[in-house]
Amino acid sequence: MKGHKEIFEALRREILAGKYDSDRHLPSEAALSQRFGVSRPTISRVTLDLKREGLVATRRGAPTTITRYALNATGALGLVVPGEGYAEIFKPLERRLALLAERSGWDLIHGEIKSSDPKVRAREVRRLAYQFSKEHVAGVFFQPLEFIKDAPRASGESVTYFDKAGIPVVLIDYDIALPPARSRYDVVGIDNVAAGLTIGRHLVRTGAKRIAFLHRPNAAPTVTNRMRGVASAVIESGGTWSLKDNVLVAEPGNHRAVAKFLANGVPDAFVAGNDVAAAALGKTLAKIGHGAEKIRLVGFDDVEVAAKLKITSVRQPLDAIAEIALQTLVSRIKTPALPPRTILLDAELVVR
Repeated sequence: MKGHKEIFEALRREILAGKYDSDRHLPSEAALSQRFGVSRPTISRVTLDLKREGLVATRRGAPTTITRYALNATGALGLVVPGEGYAEIFKPLERRLALLAERSGWDLIHGEIKSSDPKVRAREVRRLAYQFSKEHVAGVFFQPLEFIKDAPRASGESVTYFDKAGIPVVLIDYDIALPPARSRYDVVGIDNVAAGLTIGRHLVRTGAKRIAFLHRPNAAPTVTNRMRGVASAVIESGGTWSLKDNVLVAEPGNHRAVAKFLANGVPDAFVAGNDVAAAALGKTLAKIGHGAEKIRLVGFDDVEVAAKLKITSVRQPLDAIAEIALQTLVSRIKTPALPPRTILLDAELVVR
């Protein structure tokens, strides 16, 4: 004899897998009671839970019907994350999403992207978008492209495949539109301005007089927002901030650009867009031997390299991001007409 939860999960999986699509009716409570060896009240409770999930509709004296939402859902969700090829933060996020999706009765199809070449990644994203649209997945988690010119256009071209197939999309980390513009897709990530502000205030409070920010060319809007947060902290403390004096737009391994920037004054702290960039900048500072021992390195994401090199960082709430992203996508599948939502979570400062 199976319990209520086991029966609910079994029927949920069958519904999402399309087992009852032909006649759109769930078997009668009597038939289900006999199948699972439980009482009618137990099946009634299961039916009520399926109704709350939006999978079935009930009406007195009529068979339990499969909803339009359930018919449209294939039971599979797509995952397109070009950042997995260069950013450590996305692999643990993907693992959490996969686990939560499985627990909720969904299959998560991971579209693998490994290239370190931004242009190749863009082509792979388009290929995956086309593939998922043809497979008619129920919804897609999509991290927009970055590190290429006109990244919003490239991301938009890929998302168009989902639009044409009527597949809902939840954007991870940031929008495909550059601020202050807003796309019509849901976005789930952290509040990057607030995270930058927290880092900036910490550095000011611990004695940093001059703070610099490394902004990689064509980086995502999240990096710009992190920089804005740091700048706000400096300004509120009575300091000054300018793109010329405080912002280095370069790759962290560009020795010449880093040395030229430091020639105008060595900062007390150098904040990078993420931990990997901060670690790479540290190597460059060590190689050029220009005041590297005096500069505190700070990053974002709190990945393994941050702990190894004792880099102060912001820890992303990956469990919460995964849970809310899944909830957001499922609700979008159920109710496509919902207005676009931006859900930004708080992140914790990890001081080292």
